[in-house]
Amino acid sequence: MSAIYFDTDDDAAEIVKALQSEGYSTELRRESFAGEDDSEDRAWLLLVDPFDERVIEMVDVYGGWMPGDERLPDRPADLPDSPLR
Repeated sequence: MSAIYFDTDDDAAEIVKALQSEGYSTELRRESFAGEDDSEDRAWLLLVDPFDERVIEMVDVYGGWMPGDERLPDRPADLPDSPLR
């Protein structure tokens, strides 16, 4: 199994549903990184088996990321024009 990370559970749940409908085995859980204290800020870790090119295509569609993934997103994230107050 290989790991895919998501910032939100909504994105992770969508890809789990899609992968399971195609016959993949999945496991979804919270994962904290070194030094993280906030349990609500932990990433969602999705383990997928088998891990193949189809899974990698779906990761890009559903907004996940993989450690060591050097591909850049299609466009940068939208940022506010001015400070929020």
